[in-house]
Amino acid sequence: MNDPLEKFIRQNRGEFDDKQPSDRVWNSVYKKLNGESNPSFNWIWKAAAILFFLTSSFMFYKLRFDGQADAVAISKQQLNEDFKTVESYYVQKISEKKELIYDFEENSVNVNGVFEQDLQKLEAMYEVLKDELRENPSKKVVDALILNLLVRVDILNAQLQELENISRQDKEEPEINV
Repeated sequence: MNDPLEKFIRQNRGEFDDKQPSDRVWNSVYKKLNGESNPSFNWIWKAAAILFFLTSSFMFYKLRFDGQADAVAISKQQLNEDFKTVESYYVQKISEKKELIYDFEENSVNVNGVFEQDLQKLEAMYEVLKDELRENPSKKVVDALILNLLVRVDILNAQLQELENISRQDKEEPEINV
């Protein structure tokens, strides 16, 4: 018996045993053993738990989906504005290069027919992609549209280079009269 409290209790056990708990204490113990408890107290906790769950669900939905919808709308609007700027730049470049090619045609340099077919196919693909952008704006569609514009600029540059080479050769060769 090293514990002084235990030693004290054993020595004074008789003084502790003369006190009996009241009937109220025994009734409370009996109710707890039989599963009976204060029904209003349980009802309040259930209502609080349901209210907490509904509030948490609502807040999660608001933060998760409403903010995301606004961000997506802003992102799509920004995507369209950025694309319009890029599109206007490349359309201007394409127009300038077409004018240069038509100037070569006026100077009796023949333009390759395959080149015109390629441009028509790319223009048709471009229109399909623009329709897709209107229906479902996404970065992939914008990238495909920009790539289409770049390919057209490259084709026009190649055609211009070819026409300039032909024009240079015609100027360098002296005319031979037979």
